[in-house]
Amino acid sequence: ARLLSRASGWSAPRGASWRMVVEARVATATTRHAWNADCSLLAVCPNDNSVVIFRTPESSTGPWTVVATLREHDALVTDIAWAPRTNKIVTTSQDRNAYVWTFQGNEWKPMLVILRITAAATSVQWSPDEQKFAVGSGAKSVPVCYFEEGNNFWVSKMVKDHSSTVVAISWHPTVPVIATASTDYKCRIVSAYLKNLDGKGVDTPWGAAPKFGTVLFEWESYGWVQNVAFAPEGDVLALCAQNSTVSFVDVAAVAAGSTDVQTLRLSHLPLTQLLFLPDGSLVGAGHAYNPVLFVRRHGAWAEAGTLKPVQGEAVEAKGVGANFKMFQAMDKTGRSEAATVLDTVHQFCVCDLRRFSGTINGHAAEFTSSARDGKIVWWSRDELVAAMKGLDIRS
Repeated sequence: ARLLSRASGWSAPRGASWRMVVEARVATATTRHAWNADCSLLAVCPNDNSVVIFRTPESSTGPWTVVATLREHDALVTDIAWAPRTNKIVTTSQDRNAYVWTFQGNEWKPMLVILRITAAATSVQWSPDEQKFAVGSGAKSVPVCYFEEGNNFWVSKMVKDHSSTVVAISWHPTVPVIATASTDYKCRIVSAYLKNLDGKGVDTPWGAAPKFGTVLFEWESYGWVQNVAFAPEGDVLALCAQNSTVSFVDVAAVAAGSTDVQTLRLSHLPLTQLLFLPDGSLVGAGHAYNPVLFVRRHGAWAEAGTLKPVQGEAVEAKGVGANFKMFQAMDKTGRSEAATVLDTVHQFCVCDLRRFSGTINGHAAEFTSSARDGKIVWWSRDELVAAMKGLDIRS
Protein backbone atom coordinates (compact mmCIF):
# COMPACT_ATOMS: atom_id res chain seq x y z
CA ALA A 1 0.00 0.00 0.00
CA ARG A 2 1.17 3.52 -0.64
CA LEU A 3 0.25 6.96 0.59
CA LEU A 4 -1.13 9.58 -1.77
CA SER A 5 -1.54 13.30 -1.11
CA ARG A 6 -4.27 15.43 -2.62
CA ALA A 7 -4.60 19.18 -2.30
CA SER A 8 -7.53 20.47 -0.32
CA GLY A 9 -9.91 22.39 -2.62
CA TRP A 10 -10.07 25.67 -0.73
CA SER A 11 -7.85 28.72 -0.25
CA ALA A 12 -5.85 28.72 2.95
CA PRO A 13 -6.44 31.72 5.25
CA ARG A 14 -3.83 34.47 5.21
CA GLY A 15 -0.78 33.39 7.16
CA ALA A 16 -1.87 29.74 7.32
CA SER A 17 0.15 26.95 5.75
CA TRP A 18 -1.31 24.82 2.97
CA ARG A 19 -2.41 21.35 4.03
CA MET A 20 -2.77 18.17 2.03
CA VAL A 21 -5.36 15.44 2.36
CA VAL A 22 -3.56 12.15 2.82
CA GLU A 23 -5.02 8.89 1.60
CA ALA A 24 -3.69 5.34 1.49
CA ARG A 25 -4.96 2.36 -0.45
CA VAL A 26 -4.28 -0.56 1.87
CA ALA A 27 -6.60 -3.13 0.27
CA THR A 28 -8.81 -3.67 -2.76
CA ALA A 29 -11.81 -3.03 -0.53
CA THR A 30 -11.85 -1.88 3.11
CA THR A 31 -15.10 -2.45 4.98
CA ARG A 32 -13.97 -1.73 8.56
CA HIS A 33 -10.86 -0.36 10.23
CA ALA A 34 -9.61 0.42 13.75
CA TRP A 35 -6.55 2.10 15.29
CA ASN A 36 -4.62 1.15 18.40
CA ALA A 37 -4.11 3.73 21.18
CA ASP A 38 -1.22 5.65 19.62
CA CYS A 39 -2.33 5.04 16.00
CA SER A 40 0.92 3.20 15.23
CA LEU A 41 -1.05 0.12 14.12
CA LEU A 42 -4.09 -0.17 11.86
CA ALA A 43 -6.46 -3.14 11.76
CA VAL A 44 -8.39 -3.54 8.50
CA CYS A 45 -11.05 -5.91 7.23
CA PRO A 46 -10.37 -6.35 3.47
CA ASN A 47 -13.99 -7.40 2.81
CA ASP A 48 -13.42 -11.05 3.72
CA ASN A 49 -13.18 -13.27 6.80
CA SER A 50 -9.81 -11.94 7.98
CA VAL A 51 -8.40 -8.88 9.75
CA VAL A 52 -5.02 -7.54 8.62
CA ILE A 53 -2.91 -5.43 11.00
CA PHE A 54 -0.52 -2.92 9.40
CA ARG A 55 2.24 -0.85 10.91
CA THR A 56 1.67 2.82 10.11
CA PRO A 57 4.62 4.15 8.08
CA GLU A 58 6.68 6.99 9.52
CA SER A 59 6.65 8.97 6.27
CA SER A 60 4.25 9.36 3.36
CA THR A 61 6.58 7.38 1.11
CA GLY A 62 7.01 4.47 3.50
CA PRO A 63 5.40 1.05 2.96
CA TRP A 64 2.48 -0.33 4.96
CA THR A 65 3.99 -3.41 6.59
CA VAL A 66 1.73 -6.30 7.53
CA VAL A 67 2.56 -7.33 11.10
CA ALA A 68 -0.26 -9.85 11.68
CA THR A 69 -3.28 -11.43 10.03
CA LEU A 70 -6.13 -12.56 12.28
CA ARG A 71 -7.83 -15.64 10.82
CA GLU A 72 -10.45 -17.36 12.93
CA HIS A 73 -13.81 -16.39 11.44
CA ASP A 74 -15.57 -18.49 8.80
CA ALA A 75 -17.51 -15.65 7.19
CA LEU A 76 -17.24 -11.93 6.49
CA VAL A 77 -15.89 -9.87 9.39
CA THR A 78 -18.49 -7.20 10.16
CA ASP A 79 -16.72 -5.02 12.73
CA ILE A 80 -13.49 -4.41 14.66
CA ALA A 81 -13.10 -2.71 18.05
CA TRP A 82 -9.65 -2.01 19.52
CA ALA A 83 -9.57 -1.18 23.24
CA PRO A 84 -7.00 1.62 23.78
CA ARG A 85 -5.99 0.78 27.37
CA THR A 86 -6.10 -3.02 27.49
CA ASN A 87 -4.95 -3.34 23.85
CA LYS A 88 -7.52 -6.08 23.23
CA ILE A 89 -9.21 -6.44 19.86
CA VAL A 90 -12.72 -7.81 19.45
CA THR A 91 -13.99 -8.90 16.03
CA THR A 92 -17.48 -9.91 14.94
CA SER A 93 -18.61 -11.78 11.87
CA GLN A 94 -21.51 -13.10 9.85
CA ASP A 95 -20.56 -16.52 11.23
CA ARG A 96 -22.44 -15.46 14.44
CA ASN A 97 -19.24 -15.44 16.48
CA ALA A 98 -17.02 -12.90 18.20
CA TYR A 99 -13.40 -13.29 19.20
CA VAL A 100 -11.35 -11.32 21.71
CA TRP A 101 -7.72 -11.12 20.58
CA THR A 102 -4.95 -10.63 23.14
CA PHE A 103 -1.33 -9.94 22.19
CA GLN A 104 0.81 -12.53 23.97
CA GLY A 105 4.49 -12.94 23.23
CA ASN A 106 4.76 -12.12 19.54
CA GLU A 107 1.31 -13.11 18.35
CA TRP A 108 -2.39 -12.37 18.73
CA LYS A 109 -4.25 -15.13 20.58
CA PRO A 110 -8.03 -15.48 20.01
CA MET A 111 -10.66 -16.40 22.59
CA LEU A 112 -14.17 -17.32 21.49
CA VAL A 113 -17.04 -15.32 22.98
CA ILE A 114 -20.27 -17.15 23.79
CA LEU A 115 -22.75 -14.87 22.02
CA ARG A 116 -25.76 -17.24 21.93
CA ILE A 117 -27.22 -15.64 18.76
CA THR A 118 -28.83 -17.36 15.78
CA ALA A 119 -27.98 -14.81 13.10
CA ALA A 120 -25.00 -12.68 12.04
CA ALA A 121 -23.18 -10.39 14.45
CA THR A 122 -23.29 -6.96 12.82
CA SER A 123 -21.33 -4.53 15.03
CA VAL A 124 -19.36 -4.24 18.24
CA GLN A 125 -18.15 -1.53 20.63
CA TRP A 126 -16.18 -1.62 23.88
CA SER A 127 -17.61 0.09 26.95
CA PRO A 128 -15.61 3.14 28.15
CA ASP A 129 -14.10 1.15 31.05
CA GLU A 130 -13.28 -1.74 28.65
CA GLN A 131 -14.79 -4.33 31.01
CA LYS A 132 -17.67 -5.03 28.62
CA PHE A 133 -18.55 -4.82 24.97
CA ALA A 134 -21.91 -4.89 23.20
CA VAL A 135 -22.65 -6.71 19.95
CA GLY A 136 -25.39 -5.88 17.46
CA SER A 137 -26.94 -8.83 15.68
CA GLY A 138 -29.45 -10.05 13.13
CA ALA A 139 -31.05 -12.07 15.93
CA LYS A 140 -32.99 -8.99 17.15
CA SER A 141 -30.90 -8.88 20.30
CA VAL A 142 -27.76 -7.33 21.77
CA PRO A 143 -25.35 -9.55 23.71
CA VAL A 144 -23.50 -7.53 26.36
CA CYS A 145 -20.30 -9.48 26.95
CA TYR A 146 -17.89 -9.58 29.87
CA PHE A 147 -15.06 -11.82 31.10
CA GLU A 148 -15.95 -14.37 33.76
CA GLU A 149 -12.84 -14.93 35.82
CA GLY A 150 -14.02 -18.16 37.47
CA ASN A 151 -14.59 -19.93 34.19
CA ASN A 152 -11.87 -18.10 32.20
CA PHE A 153 -14.02 -17.19 29.21
CA TRP A 154 -16.21 -14.41 27.84
CA VAL A 155 -19.94 -14.73 28.44
CA SER A 156 -22.91 -12.62 27.41
CA LYS A 157 -26.15 -11.31 28.85
CA MET A 158 -28.89 -10.57 26.36
CA VAL A 159 -30.70 -7.28 25.69
CA LYS A 160 -33.90 -7.98 23.78
CA ASP A 161 -36.96 -5.81 22.95
CA HIS A 162 -35.94 -5.35 19.29
CA SER A 163 -38.12 -6.57 16.43
CA SER A 164 -35.47 -6.53 13.68
CA THR A 165 -31.71 -6.47 13.11
CA VAL A 166 -29.59 -4.28 15.38
CA VAL A 167 -27.02 -2.73 13.06
CA ALA A 168 -25.11 -0.38 15.38
CA ILE A 169 -24.28 0.21 19.05
CA SER A 170 -23.03 3.22 21.03
CA TRP A 171 -22.02 3.31 24.70
CA HIS A 172 -22.74 6.35 26.83
CA PRO A 173 -19.35 7.81 27.86
CA THR A 174 -20.04 7.98 31.62
CA VAL A 175 -22.92 5.67 32.60
CA PRO A 176 -23.68 2.01 31.75
CA VAL A 177 -26.33 2.51 29.06
CA ILE A 178 -26.19 1.78 25.34
CA ALA A 179 -27.98 3.20 22.32
CA THR A 180 -29.01 0.86 19.53
CA ALA A 181 -29.86 1.39 15.87
CA SER A 182 -32.27 -1.10 14.37
CA THR A 183 -33.95 -1.83 11.05
CA ASP A 184 -37.29 -1.87 12.88
CA TYR A 185 -37.14 1.93 12.35
CA LYS A 186 -36.36 2.56 16.02
CA CYS A 187 -33.54 3.94 18.10
CA ARG A 188 -33.44 2.84 21.74
CA ILE A 189 -31.48 3.67 24.86
CA VAL A 190 -31.18 0.58 27.05
CA SER A 191 -29.63 -0.09 30.45
CA ALA A 192 -26.48 -2.23 30.36
CA TYR A 193 -25.90 -2.03 34.12
CA LEU A 194 -24.30 -5.13 35.65
CA LYS A 195 -23.92 -4.97 39.41
CA ASN A 196 -20.95 -7.36 39.53
CA LEU A 197 -18.97 -5.07 37.19
CA ASP A 198 -20.40 -1.59 37.67
CA GLY A 199 -20.84 -1.78 41.44
CA LYS A 200 -23.40 0.02 43.56
CA GLY A 201 -24.40 3.65 43.62
CA VAL A 202 -24.39 4.13 39.84
CA ASP A 203 -26.48 7.14 38.88
CA THR A 204 -27.83 7.76 35.39
CA PRO A 205 -30.07 10.47 33.91
CA TRP A 206 -32.89 7.92 34.35
CA GLY A 207 -32.20 7.26 38.02
CA ALA A 208 -29.95 5.00 40.06
CA ALA A 209 -28.77 1.73 38.52
CA PRO A 210 -31.69 0.89 36.18
CA LYS A 211 -32.24 -2.84 35.77
CA PHE A 212 -30.28 -4.49 32.97
CA GLY A 213 -32.22 -4.54 29.70
CA THR A 214 -34.69 -1.80 30.68
CA VAL A 215 -35.62 0.35 27.67
CA LEU A 216 -35.09 3.89 28.92
CA PHE A 217 -35.95 5.72 25.70
CA GLU A 218 -37.40 4.73 22.34
CA TRP A 219 -37.87 6.87 19.25
CA GLU A 220 -39.29 5.85 15.89
CA SER A 221 -37.79 7.15 12.67
CA TYR A 222 -39.29 6.84 9.18
CA GLY A 223 -36.60 4.54 7.86
CA TRP A 224 -34.06 1.99 8.99
CA VAL A 225 -31.90 3.52 11.71
CA GLN A 226 -28.39 2.99 10.35
CA ASN A 227 -26.16 4.35 13.13
CA VAL A 228 -26.13 5.98 16.57
CA ALA A 229 -23.49 7.95 18.46
CA PHE A 230 -23.28 9.61 21.86
CA ALA A 231 -21.51 12.98 22.14
CA PRO A 232 -18.26 13.07 24.19
CA GLU A 233 -20.10 14.60 27.18
CA GLY A 234 -23.01 12.20 26.86
CA ASP A 235 -25.53 15.02 26.62
CA VAL A 236 -26.59 14.36 23.01
CA LEU A 237 -27.41 11.22 21.06
CA ALA A 238 -27.28 11.41 17.25
CA LEU A 239 -28.85 8.92 14.86
CA CYS A 240 -29.08 8.65 11.09
CA ALA A 241 -31.76 6.84 9.09
CA GLN A 242 -32.23 5.44 5.61
CA ASN A 243 -34.68 8.23 4.71
CA SER A 244 -31.76 10.71 4.57
CA THR A 245 -32.34 12.24 7.99
CA VAL A 246 -30.13 12.91 10.99
CA SER A 247 -31.78 13.33 14.38
CA PHE A 248 -30.45 14.72 17.66
CA VAL A 249 -31.72 13.67 21.09
CA ASP A 250 -31.20 15.83 24.18
CA VAL A 251 -30.44 13.10 26.74
CA ALA A 252 -31.33 15.13 29.84
CA ALA A 253 -34.60 16.28 28.28
CA VAL A 254 -35.82 12.82 27.27
CA ALA A 255 -34.76 11.43 30.66
CA ALA A 256 -37.06 14.05 32.20
CA GLY A 257 -39.95 12.89 30.02
CA SER A 258 -39.66 15.09 26.92
CA THR A 259 -40.34 13.56 23.50
CA ASP A 260 -38.80 16.40 21.46
CA VAL A 261 -36.18 15.26 18.95
CA GLN A 262 -34.61 17.58 16.39
CA THR A 263 -34.50 16.07 12.90
CA LEU A 264 -32.61 17.42 9.90
CA ARG A 265 -33.65 16.29 6.41
CA LEU A 266 -30.63 16.05 4.14
CA SER A 267 -30.44 16.93 0.45
CA HIS A 268 -28.06 14.08 -0.39
CA LEU A 269 -28.00 10.30 -0.11
CA PRO A 270 -28.36 8.61 3.32
CA LEU A 271 -25.62 8.52 5.91
CA THR A 272 -24.65 5.17 7.42
CA GLN A 273 -21.81 6.23 9.74
CA LEU A 274 -21.68 8.83 12.52
CA LEU A 275 -18.76 10.06 14.62
CA PHE A 276 -18.57 12.78 17.26
CA LEU A 277 -15.31 14.73 17.40
CA PRO A 278 -13.71 15.95 20.66
CA ASP A 279 -15.09 19.49 20.18
CA GLY A 280 -18.66 18.15 20.13
CA SER A 281 -19.23 18.51 16.38
CA LEU A 282 -20.54 15.54 14.41
CA VAL A 283 -19.39 14.05 11.13
CA GLY A 284 -21.41 11.60 9.08
CA ALA A 285 -20.73 9.66 5.90
CA GLY A 286 -22.13 6.84 3.82
CA HIS A 287 -23.72 6.78 0.39
CA ALA A 288 -22.80 10.44 -0.15
CA TYR A 289 -19.05 9.49 -0.29
CA ASN A 290 -17.78 12.76 1.26
CA PRO A 291 -18.19 13.29 5.04
CA VAL A 292 -20.77 15.85 6.20
CA LEU A 293 -20.20 18.13 9.20
CA PHE A 294 -22.90 19.08 11.74
CA VAL A 295 -22.51 21.69 14.48
CA ARG A 296 -24.67 23.06 17.28
CA ARG A 297 -25.41 26.78 17.23
CA HIS A 298 -27.65 28.60 19.72
CA GLY A 299 -29.08 25.34 21.03
CA ALA A 300 -29.97 23.85 17.63
CA TRP A 301 -28.09 21.57 15.27
CA ALA A 302 -27.35 22.51 11.66
CA GLU A 303 -25.57 21.00 8.69
CA ALA A 304 -22.39 23.06 8.34
CA GLY A 305 -21.24 21.65 5.03
CA THR A 306 -19.53 18.84 3.19
CA LEU A 307 -15.83 18.08 3.49
CA LYS A 308 -14.56 18.51 -0.08
CA PRO A 309 -10.81 18.17 -0.61
CA VAL A 310 -11.23 18.29 -4.40
CA GLN A 311 -13.49 20.58 -6.40
CA GLY A 312 -14.57 20.56 -10.04
CA GLU A 313 -16.66 18.47 -12.37
CA ALA A 314 -16.31 14.73 -12.63
CA VAL A 315 -13.47 14.01 -15.05
CA GLU A 316 -13.83 11.34 -17.70
CA ALA A 317 -10.56 9.73 -18.67
CA LYS A 318 -9.52 9.88 -22.33
CA GLY A 319 -6.88 8.33 -24.59
CA VAL A 320 -4.40 5.77 -23.28
CA GLY A 321 -5.24 6.67 -19.68
CA ALA A 322 -8.87 5.79 -20.34
CA ASN A 323 -7.92 2.30 -21.50
CA PHE A 324 -5.82 1.79 -18.39
CA LYS A 325 -8.62 2.99 -16.15
CA MET A 326 -11.11 0.76 -17.98
CA PHE A 327 -9.07 -2.34 -17.16
CA GLN A 328 -8.55 -1.01 -13.63
CA ALA A 329 -12.31 -0.63 -13.24
CA MET A 330 -12.88 -4.16 -14.56
CA ASP A 331 -10.46 -5.48 -11.96
CA LYS A 332 -11.91 -3.53 -9.04
CA THR A 333 -15.61 -3.26 -9.84
CA GLY A 334 -16.32 -5.83 -12.54
CA ARG A 335 -17.53 -3.10 -14.91
CA SER A 336 -16.10 -2.70 -18.40
CA GLU A 337 -17.35 0.80 -19.20
CA ALA A 338 -14.92 3.72 -19.26
CA ALA A 339 -13.99 4.90 -15.80
CA THR A 340 -15.39 8.19 -14.51
CA VAL A 341 -13.57 9.88 -11.66
CA LEU A 342 -16.01 11.37 -9.18
CA ASP A 343 -15.37 14.67 -7.50
CA THR A 344 -14.88 12.95 -4.15
CA VAL A 345 -11.91 11.36 -2.44
CA HIS A 346 -13.74 8.06 -1.95
CA GLN A 347 -15.15 6.46 -5.09
CA PHE A 348 -17.44 4.07 -3.20
CA CYS A 349 -19.72 4.38 -0.17
CA VAL A 350 -17.97 5.08 3.12
CA CYS A 351 -18.12 2.08 5.46
CA ASP A 352 -16.42 3.39 8.59
CA LEU A 353 -15.33 6.52 10.49
CA ARG A 354 -12.77 6.45 13.30
CA ARG A 355 -11.08 8.97 15.59
CA PHE A 356 -7.39 9.52 14.84
CA SER A 357 -5.11 10.92 17.53
CA GLY A 358 -1.76 11.03 15.75
CA THR A 359 -0.12 12.69 12.78
CA ILE A 360 0.28 11.52 9.21
CA ASN A 361 2.59 13.02 6.64
CA GLY A 362 3.67 15.55 9.28
CA HIS A 363 0.17 16.91 9.96
CA ALA A 364 -2.43 16.21 12.62
CA ALA A 365 -5.69 14.58 11.55
CA GLU A 366 -9.05 14.56 13.32
CA PHE A 367 -10.49 11.31 11.97
CA THR A 368 -10.18 8.71 9.24
CA SER A 369 -12.67 7.17 6.83
CA SER A 370 -12.60 3.88 4.94
CA ALA A 371 -14.61 2.66 1.97
CA ARG A 372 -15.05 -0.17 -0.47
CA ASP A 373 -12.54 1.52 -2.77
CA GLY A 374 -9.83 0.29 -0.38
CA LYS A 375 -8.78 3.76 0.77
CA ILE A 376 -8.08 5.07 4.24
CA VAL A 377 -8.44 8.88 4.20
CA TRP A 378 -7.19 11.26 6.91
CA TRP A 379 -9.34 14.37 7.45
CA SER A 380 -7.74 17.37 9.15
CA ARG A 381 -9.02 20.45 10.95
CA ASP A 382 -8.55 22.38 7.70
CA GLU A 383 -11.34 20.47 5.95
CA LEU A 384 -13.62 21.01 8.95
CA VAL A 385 -12.98 24.75 8.94
CA ALA A 386 -13.54 24.95 5.20
CA ALA A 387 -16.86 23.08 5.50
CA MET A 388 -18.09 25.65 8.04
CA LYS A 389 -17.48 28.61 5.73
CA GLY A 390 -21.00 28.34 4.35
CA LEU A 391 -22.69 28.19 7.77
CA ASP A 392 -24.73 31.24 8.73
CA ILE A 393 -23.55 31.79 12.30
CA ARG A 394 -26.07 34.60 12.80
CA SER A 395 -29.04 32.21 12.81
